[in-house]
Amino acid sequence: MTTMERSIFIQAPVEALEDITLDGSRLPEWYAGVERAEPDDVYPEPGGTVNMHYKAGGISFDFQMTSLALERGRGGTYQMEGMISGTNTWEFAPEGDGTWVTASFEYEMPGGILGKAADKLVVERMNADNLEASLNNLKALAEG
Repeated sequence: MTTMERSIFIQAPVEALEDITLDGSRLPEWYAGVERAEPDDVYPEPGGTVNMHYKAGGISFDFQMTSLALERGRGGTYQMEGMISGTNTWEFAPEGDGTWVTASFEYEMPGGILGKAADKLVVERMNADNLEASLNNLKALAEG
């Protein structure tokens, strides 16, 4: 299992960040690699899903993200299923006139030993770069 975590300070209140992050149809605006996102009528509440088309490193694939837990003003946890399976957790911590956003991503590559080798050689770096880019995109969008 591969785990990564990144944080960023954004000059915006939690509510403004939730307006962006909890709207599944807006994922392509800020989540690096997401080309298309189609939320159901339940998302972002627990049990709700978003079907996504993702492209990274020249590879395109579809996956589904399911909301597992949501605590407004604090963050949520989401299960990803598809080519890569794992969990994605977002935490919000207000500070002054802004918010610390921490995103953690835990996933497992399929393919046994070959999948683990591919993860270490290519996928882990790509996912870390996309997580960092997503946080920077969110910052730019929220700070306008």
